[in-house]
Amino acid sequence: MDKSFKQYDLLAAGRAGIDFNPVHIGHTFALTPEFTKSVGGSPSNIVIGAAKLGLRTGFIGKTSYDGMGEYICQTFRHFGIGTEGLVFDHTGARNCLAILEVISSENSGAYESKGDDCFHGTYLYREKTADMLLCAEEISEEQIAASRSVVVTGTAFSMEPSRSAMFRILELARKHHVTTVLDLDYRPYGWTGLEEASACYQKMLPQCDIILGNRQEFDVVELTAMPENKDNRVSAETMLKNGADIVIVKDGSNGSWGYSKNAAPVFRACIPTKILKTFGSGDAYAAGFMYGFLNGHSLAESIEFGTANASLALAGGISCSESMPSVDQMLAHREKSLSCWEGNK
Repeated sequence: MDKSFKQYDLLAAGRAGIDFNPVHIGHTFALTPEFTKSVGGSPSNIVIGAAKLGLRTGFIGKTSYDGMGEYICQTFRHFGIGTEGLVFDHTGARNCLAILEVISSENSGAYESKGDDCFHGTYLYREKTADMLLCAEEISEEQIAASRSVVVTGTAFSMEPSRSAMFRILELARKHHVTTVLDLDYRPYGWTGLEEASACYQKMLPQCDIILGNRQEFDVVELTAMPENKDNRVSAETMLKNGADIVIVKDGSNGSWGYSKNAAPVFRACIPTKILKTFGSGDAYAAGFMYGFLNGHSLAESIEFGTANASLALAGGISCSESMPSVDQMLAHREKSLSCWEGNK
């Protein structure tokens, strides 16, 4: 697609919340003396990451009509992200808040635990937040039509009216031949249960050109369709038959696999990285992958960009947005990491 006919390379839709990041790692919330603030949420991280890679970006969502909403707008504009699609809530709803810990899982009281040496926990405040109040009628068809791609994430589908707004975005994107990208981004909050989430994902999939997720997220997606399956290739082939053009399955330290129609699967190992924190790396991967895709690179090269970007984010600062690499950093890291992929198909 000719870039000259489009205002944006990439739009992202969904949550724009506030993260409070610990200044010092290794402490529980009770013992953490101070925090810094940043804009958070998977779609926000992706769009900031894409902007830092030089893509022309915009955001679609709803935020609170207060100082936090103002801060979110200011942050997006600082990174050159278009805010025409960011609307203010006037019902008194507040923004989603995420207070982070970077600490071993056995010492954390936060909701999300992983058995890694380096761990992040999140105290998440998400009930009746402004981002989930975005309505379908607040979506601009003109803005969707002006983009080469639009990224939606799974959590924005977890409840109404946001769910209908996200489906409206997919509908308009398909109408205007805009590449639709789904980051599965499954989180348990918002959904009434796994069955509801799986059924909703099954409705999203046929409307999405590119699908990214990890194995655990694919298991949730397939719960109501083929619950016994644990095979990445079977998952991807099913989605490709149902309309997707590209399926990416991420498996942490085991690397990632890319599948596309009429081509052999592509595997790329992860880059050995000294991990500071784990959150935000999947969003950095998505931003790096979309940089490759939108600049006409091959599937293998796009996965390499995603892998390099995620590696840098894992070792970067605590704040997701601040740890998103620049395009020069990503390109240099990929170049020096090519030996990691020698022998990969």
